[in-house]
Amino acid sequence: MLIIDPDAMVVEKANKTAIAQLGEALVGNPLQVMPVNGSFILAAGSNGKKSHIDFKSSRVHIHRKVYLLAIGQPVARQAALRLQLQHLEKERNLQEMKANFISMTSHEFRTPLTAIASAIDLVEGRMQREGAIDDFYRRNIAKISHEVFNLNTMLDEILTLSKIVSNNYEINKMPVDVRKMVDFLKHQYFTDRRDDRKLEVKISGTPRKVIVDKDQLSKILVNLIGNAFKYSDKKNPVLRLRYHKRKCEIRVADHGIGIPEKDIPNLFNSFYRGSNVDGREGTGLGLSIVKTFVEMNGGKITVDSEENKGTTFSITFRYEDE
Repeated sequence: MLIIDPDAMVVEKANKTAIAQLGEALVGNPLQVMPVNGSFILAAGSNGKKSHIDFKSSRVHIHRKVYLLAIGQPVARQAALRLQLQHLEKERNLQEMKANFISMTSHEFRTPLTAIASAIDLVEGRMQREGAIDDFYRRNIAKISHEVFNLNTMLDEILTLSKIVSNNYEINKMPVDVRKMVDFLKHQYFTDRRDDRKLEVKISGTPRKVIVDKDQLSKILVNLIGNAFKYSDKKNPVLRLRYHKRKCEIRVADHGIGIPEKDIPNLFNSFYRGSNVDGREGTGLGLSIVKTFVEMNGGKITVDSEENKGTTFSITFRYEDE
């Protein structure tokens, strides 16, 4: 019998039988396996004989705190393997259910958001034709459009992450002209800003195509450039496209709030956000998706940052003939 802290998954206490079978080192340390649907299997050994113990856990309250009470019984190796396969199958089915639910929900949300965006465009056009629009209406219509865009972006990120987690994301690599893509994205998404800032693009070296998924590269660049604008206020973000001898390097730099050193190791984890974002919009999914897409395309990504001075993300990809 084991008493487990559910937050850290550390074994707080174990009865004599558990210690005799699993060893004294069990107590005070995290479990070596993660429970699936409350079940897990630990390898045991006593008197030179190896066995496996199948545990079933449930939540209990002890001194007003929640713990897991795990009770186990020995099973044969073949039975242990069968149980592990059953646990993995349950976990796979659960992941598929989650992915399907997220996908369905995202699509259902997208329909009313599209209707809202279309309706607000019609209202704004009608008011302009009739001369009924003023700064008040213009400001609030813009705010509605901005929030609809943010919701659509969030749904895209959630749906993308769901596909990645469920291993249901198709990748279609092809030769891509990064210079042309950067130029397109700059004019499509990052011009006519209300703060009059713009994306500065600097190119060096002889242009060559890289082998990547075009859609994924577009999402990578939009996210990094968008973050460069979001987390800086005054100076223009800079994208440097460098064609080296054996690789293409893309560097996106800003002069913004920077990233605290303690946050950098967790920066690419899902739902993680820096401790100094100060209420700026975001889900904490973007950089996780960026890193996944970069690695799926055989690239590498690094970050260099200093608080209150700025951040630079560097990405490298191979050329089509390398």
